[in-house]
Amino acid sequence: MADTTLLKAKVEPFVTAWLEGKYPSHTFSKRPLPVGSKRDGSLALHEFDAVSEDNSIVAVIKSHSGKTSGGKRPAGKIGMVYQELYFLTLVDAKLKLVILTDEEFYGIFIKESEGKVAQDIEIHLCKLPGELQREVDKVRQKASYEQTSRYSA
Repeated sequence: MADTTLLKAKVEPFVTAWLEGKYPSHTFSKRPLPVGSKRDGSLALHEFDAVSEDNSIVAVIKSHSGKTSGGKRPAGKIGMVYQELYFLTLVDAKLKLVILTDEEFYGIFIKESEGKVAQDIEIHLCKLPGELQREVDKVRQKASYEQTSRYSA
């Protein structure tokens, strides 16, 4: 199985630094925030990828690639972003962001989601630098190869 933890270990810190450059008066960290209440009255939490120290900015980071290896619409990946959009609608924050790192997926998702995203949520593209993008591409290629090999056996 391809080591996709590399993506989280390198991509998320890069995007977090990008966010800190875009919002210089804030620092960001991954942490859970309340999104509702359980039946027993305790808080229901969801972990977000980048949360400002004062909780005013909450971001989700996704590194999904564009079309599938077979050239099809990435339905599962799109669904995963919609899932995160749902949690963003439940969190109390001034600014709610979805940060996508793949230009092709960003284009697909922007077109697909037009008119379907809550107005208080912004979707941004954070392009990765060349070397990091090449590392991401290698991990994706390996994961795609392993998945294809598994189904063709």
